[in-house]
Amino acid sequence: MQPGPNTRRVPASLVVATIALVVALGGAGYAVVSLPRNSVGTAQLKASAVNSAKVRDRSLLARDFKPGQLPRGYTGATGPAGPVGATGPTGPSGPQGPAGAQGPAGATGAAGADGAIGPTWGQTWRETSSSVASCFPTDMITRSVTLSRTSRLQVVGFAQVDADASPASTMRLVIDVVSGSSAVGSVDSGTAMTAPTEPDLMTIGGVISDAGLPVDLPAGTYQVRFRLIEDSPCTVAITATSPTLSVTALGTSP
Repeated sequence: MQPGPNTRRVPASLVVATIALVVALGGAGYAVVSLPRNSVGTAQLKASAVNSAKVRDRSLLARDFKPGQLPRGYTGATGPAGPVGATGPTGPSGPQGPAGAQGPAGATGAAGADGAIGPTWGQTWRETSSSVASCFPTDMITRSVTLSRTSRLQVVGFAQVDADASPASTMRLVIDVVSGSSAVGSVDSGTAMTAPTEPDLMTIGGVISDAGLPVDLPAGTYQVRFRLIEDSPCTVAITATSPTLSVTALGTSP
């Protein structure tokens, strides 16, 4: 068939160029598939060529990343604890809290030792009558005293005394303790007291003693006597009015 007026003839040079292009492309595809081992390096990879889709899941290790690049939670195991640091200064005290509820009462403790024995007994007697002294002792007050333990007796006596006439007489006030029929100790005013010609209050007091030493009286019953004695000249009546006697037991002696 003869070519028409619109039919073009393909030049031979175009055919040759087309064949060469096909061969070149085919050769390149073969080269990619048949790359030798370890022939691709950093220079052959384009920037950003490796992305998440190109990396197998859970195939990378922590050492594959620069220090500080992994987010918290993907670091290695916790290391051992470091040494304890120095104690800081004590902070200020906080405000005092409200008082707590009172706890139950504790058990009663053991009884303590007995204290020293104080005065265990005391009594005072008063007579309203008058007693007249001569050269013989005149008992103004006599009372019975019972002690429950060994004790010392503190005694005090006083009376209003006067002499009926001159000359003045010397006299004594005596308080003594009698056990049975024997005196075991006394307090004696001595003979220097002078009976006044006008009424005057005279007193005597001290611890019942014998030869200047306090007497320890064992438990028992005793007679305590408050006495008026005229020493001289035994010619003038001496009157003692409203005598009073006080006796106190001082407890166990040392």
